[in-house]
Amino acid sequence: MRTITTEMIVGLIQDRIPGISAERPLSGETDLWDSGMDSLSSVSVIVAVEEEYDVEFPDELLTREVFSSAAAIAAAVRTLL
Repeated sequence: MRTITTEMIVGLIQDRIPGISAERPLSGETDLWDSGMDSLSSVSVIVAVEEEYDVEFPDELLTREVFSSAAAIAAAVRTLL
């Protein structure tokens, strides 16, 4: 089983959606919404994570809370593996 770390999600966001971290570097606990994520970039994050880790988020995980930080996203992905 593949281990998904918070750092892996931070790297994915920085690589695929650089506008989110343009103002300041991201950490695992950085609030992505406060860092510039909007509804359009949140969809980009969802798609990037699903493609990278070959998962599909069920509707109940498509919440602002799950996508509030890299740590929260990593925790959600681990539940899907």
